[in-house]
Amino acid sequence: MTVVSAVRDLYRGRWGEPSRKAAFRSGAFEIEIFKWDAAANGEGVDLYATLGASVEDMPGAGDGHRVEYFVGLQPGRDAIASPLAALGLFARREGVRVDHGHTVPADEALWPGSEMHTLLVLRQAVEILPELRLEDGVRVEFLQVVPVFESERMFVAEHGADTLLKRWEGAATPFWDPRRAAEPA
Repeated sequence: MTVVSAVRDLYRGRWGEPSRKAAFRSGAFEIEIFKWDAAANGEGVDLYATLGASVEDMPGAGDGHRVEYFVGLQPGRDAIASPLAALGLFARREGVRVDHGHTVPADEALWPGSEMHTLLVLRQAVEILPELRLEDGVRVEFLQVVPVFESERMFVAEHGADTLLKRWEGAATPFWDPRRAAEPA
């Protein structure tokens, strides 16, 4: 069984068949984005997840350490599929580590009408997807992605992702809501 097949099986075992799928290609690299509607997944948000980022080890993370990315939004924004795919392809194509606390800018708004242009990558605070361990020693970590405003990206650059998370928790910021307002700097 390939790593991608194992990830696909984990997704389907957890949430069933996705309601939507999209495929993206950049040169020789390909990645899929799966979507599960909020009503089907039990998480209270529309979930979007990469399939294919884990084809290779994450650069600089050690042999057998691979990643996939997911984001939850309520209400959903299907246009997030392209920036999420670009994130998964970026790490593979550029050979760079994209891990907890990293911010990755998009070339344009994450979806039409959004002022958010950046994705923040985080370790799961609450486990939504367990780490996948395969018999050959490969492990796939599922990193959560949160769309952020420029002010939040700058805050992360100065204070770190964990400080932003504490700030959001204290302010009860609904980071999964694509209609939310930007936090003051």
